Amino acid sequence: MDLAWTLVILSTVVLVSYVFDQIGKRLCIPSVVLLIISGMAIRATTDATGIAVPMPEQLLPVLGTFGLILIVLEGALDLELTWKKSGLISRTFLSATLGLMATAFLCAALLQSFFHVSTLTAWIYATPFALISSAVVIPAAASLHPRLREFVIYESSFSDIVGVLLFYALLGSQGDLAGSALQSALSVAISIVVGVVAALTLYGLIKHIDTHVRFLPMIFGIALLYGIGELLHLAPLVMVLLVGLLLNNNRWMSKLPYLRSGDQEEFDIELDTLKHLTAEFTFVVRTFFFVLLGYSIRLVELLDPLAWGLALVIVACCIVPRLLLVRLVAGEKIDPLVWFAPRGLVTILLILSIPAGLKIEGFPFATVMLVVLIWALLLTIGLIRNRPEELPVEPIPETENLVPQPESQA
Repeated sequence: MDLAWTLVILSTVVLVSYVFDQIGKRLCIPSVVLLIISGMAIRATTDATGIAVPMPEQLLPVLGTFGLILIVLEGALDLELTWKKSGLISRTFLSATLGLMATAFLCAALLQSFFHVSTLTAWIYATPFALISSAVVIPAAASLHPRLREFVIYESSFSDIVGVLLFYALLGSQGDLAGSALQSALSVAISIVVGVVAALTLYGLIKHIDTHVRFLPMIFGIALLYGIGELLHLAPLVMVLLVGLLLNNNRWMSKLPYLRSGDQEEFDIELDTLKHLTAEFTFVVRTFFFVLLGYSIRLVELLDPLAWGLALVIVACCIVPRLLLVRLVAGEKIDPLVWFAPRGLVTILLILSIPAGLKIEGFPFATVMLVVLIWALLLTIGLIRNRPEELPVEPIPETENLVPQPESQA
C-alpha cells in the first residue's frame, strides 16, 4: 500500500474514533462497539474488493497488552486512597474475586460437559470469560456517580489482576494447584515491593528532572516494567496499579528525605500533565486494537449457531453470580452495577495466548467476539437506563437587580 494512503487511513481511523467517542457519550453506547463494527465493515469491504491487507500475527496481542497497561494506569491515576475508602476497597476486591471464581466454575462446568475436556483445560478456557474488562468499564464509567465509578474501577482492576494470576497459575500448574497458588502469592508479594520502588523512582524523576521530553519515556518505562514482570512470572498488573495509585496519593512519599525537596505544587501540575498524556495515548492504542480486532473477524464466522449458543450460555453464567454479588457483597442496588461487568480486551488476549496443546478442538473463536459484543450491548442498556439527568439551569438575575441601590438618606 502507498505511504500516502497509509497515512490517510491511520489518521482517519483516529479521527473517526474520536467522533465515535463523542457519539457514544451522547447516545450511551460504548465506543468499543462502534470500533469493532468499523473493523468488521473494513474487513467486509476489503474482502469484497479483493484488497489484501496483511496483519502481523503478534500485532493484536502487543497492542492489547500495551492498551491494558495504559488503561489500568489511567484508572489508578484517578483514584484517591484514604482510610475512609478501606471498606470500598475490601468490598470491590471481594466482589471481583468471588465473581471471578463463581463465573469460572460455571463456565468450566459448561465447557467440560459439552466438549468432554479435562477439568484443567476447561478452567483455562473459562477463566478469561470470568474477567471484567477494565478496558471497557473505565471509559464507560465516566457517566456514573463518583462513588459507583470508584467501585467499578477498583472492581474491574482487581478482576483483571486476580484473573490473570489465576490464568497463568493454571497454565503453569501441571496439575499441582496448591504449589501454583503458593507461587502466585509469592509473585504478588514481590510485585508489590517492585511496584512501590517503581513509584518512588517515578515520583523522584518527576520532581527532579526538568527536561522537555520525559513523560513518554516514563510511560514506556512502566511498559518495560510490565514486560520484565511477565518474563519473571510476577504480577505485572499489580505493579502498574501500584505505580498509578501511589503517584496520585503521594502524601507519604513527599515526607521521605530525598523526595522531600522540590516544589509539591509544581509536582501536582506535572502529574496532571502525565494524566492527560496517558489518557491521550490510551485513546489511540485502544482505537487501533478494537478496530483491528473487528477486522480479524469475518462476518460469516459470527453466524455460526454453535458460537451463538455457547456465547449466550456463557453470558448467562456471568450474569447469575453478578446479580447475587451486587446485592450481597457490594451492598448496592442491582441497577446499574449489574451491567458494568463486560468482557473485552483481557478476555481476548488470554484466549489468544492459550498454547496449541491446550486448545479445545472445535471451540469457535467467534464465541469470544459474541460474548464481548453481547456484554457491550448489556452495558449500553445499563448506560441508557441510568442516563445522568441534566442539571437544572439557574435563572439569570435581572439586570436591574445587579445595579447597586443608593443608600437611603436619613
